[in-house]
Amino acid sequence: MVLDGLGYRWPTGLIGGRPVNAARAVWMLAHGDPGEKYVLHTCHRGEEGCINIRHLYVGDAARNMADMVESGRATIANRGEGCARAKLTREDVRAIRRRYVKGARLPSPGSARALANEYGISVSYLPKLADMDRWAWLDADEAQGHVTT
Repeated sequence: MVLDGLGYRWPTGLIGGRPVNAARAVWMLAHGDPGEKYVLHTCHRGEEGCINIRHLYVGDAARNMADMVESGRATIANRGEGCARAKLTREDVRAIRRRYVKGARLPSPGSARALANEYGISVSYLPKLADMDRWAWLDADEAQGHVTT
């Protein structure tokens, strides 16, 4: 493993010739590959380069977003359509989640491709929305009684 910035925003290591976030690389060396899970920091200092194994734990996308908000690295104002790069609105995400069924063909003229084209997103993004890997906070906020307008 080589630890270096490698031109990325966060400290990065190379594992198997592939760039990997330094904290993830440390986790992989100590515990193995966490797969699709995120390597998170109890200290909220990942952007500062913390790679202390005692500060690391594994979580899902929703926990990662919650950690970002708790640590002040992200705010509710810049989530969803509040993000300058957002292509979707909250209502778009809800509609996609209602209509998309992983592995099933959608009603004509359809397919996942037709749904993705309708919203200007990639087909590969659909299961990420449906599985709550993206916009995970949306329904979680509403379930907890937070208003999302």
